[in-house]
Amino acid sequence: MVFTWIPFYKELAQKLLQFRNDRKPLVNWIYDNLQGYINHLKDAPDGRRVPDIDPFTVYAIFNRGITPDKRIDICEKFKHFLAVSAPVPQDFEGIPIMNAKQSNFMAFVDKREEGDLERLWNVFELAVLDKNIENAYNALRYQYLIKFNLTFGLFWIRPDKYMPLDGNSKDLLESLDITFDRTKFMPYNEYERVMQELNNKMASESLGFSNYAEFSYVAYQQKPTASNVDEKQMDDTINYWIYSPGEQAAFWDEYYDNGIMGLGWNKIGDLRNFSKQEDLVAPLKQNYGSDTSQKNSADMLYAFANEMKPGDIVFAKKGRSKIVGRGIVTSNYYYDENHMIQPHLRKVNWTDKGVWEADIMLAMKTLTNITNYAGNVKYLDNLIDGITKVEEPIESPSNQNYWWLTGSPKYWSPSIDWELGDDIDYTLYNDKGNKRRVFKHFYEAKPGDVVIAYEATPVLQIVAIGRVVSETDGEVLYIRKVEELLSPVPYSEILTNPILKNSEPVMNRCQGSLFRLTDEEYEEVMRLIRKENPEPIIEKDEQTEDYAPYTEKDFLSEVYIDEHQLQTLKSLLIRKKNLILQGAPGVGKTYTAKRLAYAIMGVKDESRARIIQFHQNYSYEDFVMGYKPNGEGGFSLTNGIFYDFCQQAKSHRDMPYFLIIDEINRGNLSKIFGELLQLIEADYRDQPIQLAYNKLRFSVPSNLYIIGMMNTADRSLAMIDYALRRRFSFYEMKPGFETETYKAYVSRWETPQLKKLIKAIIDLNKVIADDDSLGSGFCIGHSYLCNFENGFDLKSIVEYDIIPMLREYWFDNDNKFNQEAQKLRNTLND
Repeated sequence: MVFTWIPFYKELAQKLLQFRNDRKPLVNWIYDNLQGYINHLKDAPDGRRVPDIDPFTVYAIFNRGITPDKRIDICEKFKHFLAVSAPVPQDFEGIPIMNAKQSNFMAFVDKREEGDLERLWNVFELAVLDKNIENAYNALRYQYLIKFNLTFGLFWIRPDKYMPLDGNSKDLLESLDITFDRTKFMPYNEYERVMQELNNKMASESLGFSNYAEFSYVAYQQKPTASNVDEKQMDDTINYWIYSPGEQAAFWDEYYDNGIMGLGWNKIGDLRNFSKQEDLVAPLKQNYGSDTSQKNSADMLYAFANEMKPGDIVFAKKGRSKIVGRGIVTSNYYYDENHMIQPHLRKVNWTDKGVWEADIMLAMKTLTNITNYAGNVKYLDNLIDGITKVEEPIESPSNQNYWWLTGSPKYWSPSIDWELGDDIDYTLYNDKGNKRRVFKHFYEAKPGDVVIAYEATPVLQIVAIGRVVSETDGEVLYIRKVEELLSPVPYSEILTNPILKNSEPVMNRCQGSLFRLTDEEYEEVMRLIRKENPEPIIEKDEQTEDYAPYTEKDFLSEVYIDEHQLQTLKSLLIRKKNLILQGAPGVGKTYTAKRLAYAIMGVKDESRARIIQFHQNYSYEDFVMGYKPNGEGGFSLTNGIFYDFCQQAKSHRDMPYFLIIDEINRGNLSKIFGELLQLIEADYRDQPIQLAYNKLRFSVPSNLYIIGMMNTADRSLAMIDYALRRRFSFYEMKPGFETETYKAYVSRWETPQLKKLIKAIIDLNKVIADDDSLGSGFCIGHSYLCNFENGFDLKSIVEYDIIPMLREYWFDNDNKFNQEAQKLRNTLND
């Protein structure tokens, strides 16, 4: 390894010495130039900037749980500020980092004692000048926040002389039989002993490293073991995550057995191609919807690929209330395109498996970093470990409050920048460092409180509902979006409402951030919301229904096609987004369509596989939107099936939705789809246009797939028009009598008559396929000889199902009809 960080880190330490006796210029520069990187540098509890700073806390600004790009950017700024001649580092290999939430060496004002900062500067100065640090080091023994992190700081500034004692390094030392007390501050003589023992081993043995930087790098490459979970051995580098292995944990058994975890968003490609979160936004918008900011999805994917790391702890969840496992991340991110649904992967040592009912509402998102929710982390650990006295979870609401949160689109849009199920960290101070109005409310808000989200000028509407998920830490208040309003409530209705016109937000003209609502005012706001939003659109994970898993193996056991045909169907549908299954009656088109949807979803979720049927009178008003009679003798603008289903799919961008249209060629397709005919095309997904009726902008989401079915034997129908045909892939389904799966199915009921009848139908299909007036689209499908569980009457099937169809086929050729009909009857007379 090159370790490009070493020259820069050492020279930066020398440059910082100029502030040894006057730190005010350094503090001012940090606050003036590192905004966005120093939210953790605010004195609790009042949240003001710190008046002074120690050198190790300065280093911790860019040696904490943030992305490499951010660390490089901070180093660039320090390089220009302090005229550092060494190049800005391009790697941070082997550097122990601080937890992003606890990155200070100095205590905040409420626990900071006189002399704390001077003692830190003393040991820093002596180390940089290569002098004896023993007394200065030991003087920090009882200082708040100082433990093994002191060795991190010494390693940062002098990696040639001091070794780090983070968790990974401790584990590697123990594997070398270098032992010490890991639970308390290490005196300097003990620290020297450990370093000397390692020096001796590096000089006499082939360890694969010969200095402290290489030692630290190797320690980070080691796979962690279950012992890393032990609370006594945790260090500040571990993060904790809540993770859903597929909807309702559909992939959990597979991922547990294979020791992996995965994420969807399969159209983005390898996440290593994106150097920062912002680079993910454009492809996410292109593939999953431009009507939202996609910022939160970008942050989550980037965190999975870059911020999660070996040694982190993952809690696997099912829905919002069940934990099904716990594990330790053991690999970096990798991409495997063979995992079609969830190709973004990491290896995990799943140490625990079971079902634990949690008394907290687990995060909605597929992946959420919960490190900052320390109470919840401890609660979940205790729950899995079977500790009988489980402390009350942090998200257990009592005496619920109701709040009105104002968001200004100039800075943050609750409707665009806040996605369903995501948490926002709403700051208590604005960009200028001033307290937000009404400041005390941020401290009064409790987990479980309901938040009405209002979007200010020019929107002027209530757009969403949230819920407080964690008490403020003095910097931010965490709020989760739990419902989107498809029909926002105009502020004009609030102003003229007799109950709400004297409410706190109205009386303050919404000039502030967080206002309190009384119980009566909240109930009135909800009445107005429910008037136009009777059914809340909620995150799928929040629903309590459990869906049975459904795999490709299940599909192949039920549908009479082979694995190659299944992969062809999946590939066509995922690429084109619109697929028509065509074929003769009885080949199982509808049955196949539904199970194809289940196989792609991974679960049998009928709410995301909607079946409708077109007919001659089906209209745009039924499908998209139109005026329908209401109960008051007039007409109301009513959403159609397709409009509502699109809105539902938009609320769950990482989940596929399937609209299955039976008899798709029986309707007037151009009339039914109207202006949406273009929007269903794969290249135009998520591209909004103005609707004819309500004049609002609308798009068809990229996670919605359309599967149509049409019978090629229906002579009464015109061919599907070209405008729609070019937007669909067409797949012809054939009878499955000769597939191995069908043979296995009928073997349970096979009799000589059934065997002969199947052979006769196979022969009949060859005759039909060779008939110039018919063709393969008129063959007899296998579904006529299925469902024997409901009865086994072959004669009835032949006489009343199949032969009448032959009469249709050869209505002008009695000899042909009688000949083929008699062949079928003969199989049953033997």
